[in-house]
Amino acid sequence: MKRSKIILGILILSVMALVLSGCGEGNLVTLPPLEENDTYALGDIGPAGGYIFYDKGSSSDGWRYLEAAPVSTEWTGKQWGSYWTWIGGTGTGIGSGQNNTTIIVIWMNSHSKTGKAAQLCYALNYGGYSDWFLPSRDELNKMWVNLKSGIDENGAYYVPVGGFADGGYWSSSEGDADFAWLQNFGIGFQYGDYKYYAYRIRAVRAF
Repeated sequence: MKRSKIILGILILSVMALVLSGCGEGNLVTLPPLEENDTYALGDIGPAGGYIFYDKGSSSDGWRYLEAAPVSTEWTGKQWGSYWTWIGGTGTGIGSGQNNTTIIVIWMNSHSKTGKAAQLCYALNYGGYSDWFLPSRDELNKMWVNLKSGIDENGAYYVPVGGFADGGYWSSSEGDADFAWLQNFGIGFQYGDYKYYAYRIRAVRAF
């Protein structure tokens, strides 16, 4: 029994020595990234390297969280569509952004449009994932509340993350033939503007 304890002690000390040897300057031990089945809080880094901005509490319809892509993927000065572009079928609620994007991309592609907001998000491949989309109006609002405003939906103060600008960001929610919905990330109000005007775009994904 005593011999077993001595051997166990030697093994523990050996493991500790290996761990400590990797903790010197330039040899920091890095933790593996979180996976999609892990639990996240608002503002956490998501599995694709973006920021968690919405948690519906449990998984349903194949997803629980919404993750905003990092600022390095952001586009500036992009159009939603062209003058008098009526697509139809888009929603404004949380959970509708992905379907909105698919509807818009199909229409844009069939009308020989390129480089529009939904198309850019749909084509994004980042962090090992290619399921990005242009957020709906309400999803975009959650992004502002929980990543940029400084007070999240639970009333908790936080330091803004994500590198968002103070200007307007396109949503995937259509207003009418001329207008689509935007969110101002400076003071948080939502409004409609001409689809051929140029604004920022930030892709999101659901998991």
